Amino acid sequence: MPAVYQQFGVRFLYPENWSVLDEETDEWPRTVTLQSQETGFWTLQVYPPNQDAKQAVLAVIDTIREIYPDLEVLPAKEKIEGTEAKGVDIAFFYLDLLVEAKIRCVKTPSGVLLWHYQAESRELDKVEPVFRAIATSLLQTQVPVA
Repeated sequence: MPAVYQQFGVRFLYPENWSVLDEETDEWPRTVTLQSQETGFWTLQVYPPNQDAKQAVLAVIDTIREIYPDLEVLPAKEKIEGTEAKGVDIAFFYLDLLVEAKIRCVKTPSGVLLWHYQAESRELDKVEPVFRAIATSLLQTQVPVA
């Protein structure tokens, strides 16, 4: 049975055996991270409605690039729950492992939602459907801005 996360105006389902790390802050963005049982994690950042979505995505890329300078970054978009989520796909090496990450962003009347997930490439194949299901459950409760 999935667990339910409901804070700062968002709601989504996630695997009950995953750990949740809530950033306790009154500052933007509001952040929650879900950690799988292995290397994968899914992070949601909620920004105020006036946030520039592209700048939010670039800020996450810059943060990752500080740690892993040799990033491969490709523009990406996908439809989730009938909503077009824009962002990037990222790949980088950590030790001898290939890590793949995806950043997606959607603007809603209540705020800009940016989610970032990543895992070692072999794990991503099995956990990506779970990451997408989390995003789907998130967007089922939101109204996107066209």
